[in-house]
Amino acid sequence: MAKADKISPWKGVVSDETGVIKLSGEIDFTNSQMVRDWMTETFAQSQGEVRLDMSDVEYIDSSGLAVLIEVRKALKANGRSIKVTSASLQVHKLFSLTQIGDLFGI
Repeated sequence: MAKADKISPWKGVVSDETGVIKLSGEIDFTNSQMVRDWMTETFAQSQGEVRLDMSDVEYIDSSGLAVLIEVRKALKANGRSIKVTSASLQVHKLFSLTQIGDLFGI
């Protein structure tokens, strides 16, 4: 989790029981590289479809969206997929506005 004053707080957790990846907090230009690195490292330790819970994401900007698209592309190159299983209103709005919800199963 990011803790510096100028970095938006976010958290990533992997559920041991379901294997669902859960992101929460704010994902923006101040922390998108950390989120990307964490997701890449986390996905390298799993197989198959990635299920992503974004129900507790309070804010996401275009740099956060770019991370999701980049991660999806890398997974697809390895024969894997990513699906958002749950999304906050903010995430739904961004996916609707950018018309990429279908890429993530929304």
